[in-house]
Amino acid sequence: MSTPSKPNTPSSASLAVLLASGLAMSGLAVYQWLELLFVLQGGKPSCAINDTLNCTAVWSSEFAQNVQKVTGMPVAALGLVWGLAATLLAAVLAVRVRLGKDTDTFRGAVKVVATVGALSCVTFLTASIAAKAICLTCLGTYLLVAVYALGALVMLPKPTWPTGPGLFSGAVWAAVVTAASFLALLYPALQTRPLQGAQAFAGPAKQSEEELLATLKAMPERDARYTSLARLAYTKGQVRDSSAYPARLVWGSPMAPARLVDFTDILCGHCRAFEQVTTQLRQIAPEGTLSVEPRYFPLDGECNPQIPTKHGDGVRCMGAKVQLCLEQSPAYWDVRGELFEKQNELTKDKIVDIAVAKGTLTREQLLACVQSPETQKKLNDDIIYAMLYNIEGTPLVLLNGRDIPPSPAFILAMALSKGDVNAPFFLTLPPPARE
Repeated sequence: MSTPSKPNTPSSASLAVLLASGLAMSGLAVYQWLELLFVLQGGKPSCAINDTLNCTAVWSSEFAQNVQKVTGMPVAALGLVWGLAATLLAAVLAVRVRLGKDTDTFRGAVKVVATVGALSCVTFLTASIAAKAICLTCLGTYLLVAVYALGALVMLPKPTWPTGPGLFSGAVWAAVVTAASFLALLYPALQTRPLQGAQAFAGPAKQSEEELLATLKAMPERDARYTSLARLAYTKGQVRDSSAYPARLVWGSPMAPARLVDFTDILCGHCRAFEQVTTQLRQIAPEGTLSVEPRYFPLDGECNPQIPTKHGDGVRCMGAKVQLCLEQSPAYWDVRGELFEKQNELTKDKIVDIAVAKGTLTREQLLACVQSPETQKKLNDDIIYAMLYNIEGTPLVLLNGRDIPPSPAFILAMALSKGDVNAPFFLTLPPPARE
């Protein structure tokens, strides 16, 4: 005669679900962390498919950077902390079931960890939506956490949520195991610098050329490798004939040795980051060494025939056309900066409000310009210009007519070297991050 199991004993199925989802979550978190490191070395991850399905846009969002600033860990590392804690607690629970020992405390611990994980996923998903990007591997994370929560809160014996001593002791064990996982991963996490849409060059606003060069020489090896990657792309790059598209607006000298052209979309997170980079470069580059020419490639089929999707809100098209209409205004760069700064708040009306408040055109004049055939022709020229370089996404960054990764250190070094890609500084760089 078989002996019936105790009513509070977890079933084999529930334990299998908990262990499998916890291990899978840990493995996925490791993969995401490695992909983040790959991006930091200048690579393009497999999860960056387009401007919307883009894990790097999520990882470089303001929310992700703030999380890392507070915890010292990138979001992927926090996922691994949770995965390890969830797996270990499930394993202890399984061992206690096998040994016939009381499981109340560890059932409570598993339920607490599951609930914290589920609530965290809601927070991260909300931040992803705010960043207007979707991370496919993050969706996998949410699914695995949901499966773990199903095993913990539905498949484990009742009550669904522990009470009394079980809740307290379970919460203590959950906190202890999570803290241990956090501390075990803290050192490698601290070595993973925050990801920004363009690799940021940090340096004082006012330095001599010698001081700027010394700052470049002192940059971390991973940044030096990314700079080397940009140099490799530059040396292999082909200059296209763009004589049909003369510059309309240039900051700096058109004869500068480092001539930068960037094609942007107003809702592109990487474009926002690179706009911050170019603003800094305009402040620190020695006079006469750098020029910046803005161009536009809105990722909306409403005004860009190269994009199959029409978003219907008109924000991207309005952002491009308003900038085109203000190119001769002294307020252009201020308006551009504010549009990117308030990227997540933009509507067509908001764009017009910002431009009218800072620019020199009335609302009626601005809207007339936006709707004019001349403005659409200018935008079409930019689109055709970008297609010469087989643009795959924004920003498209050209330096002296060559397509390069958005490396501020390389751009600044080219300005300092007067455009000499074989200057002594470049010859001291380590091998590129990825070829």
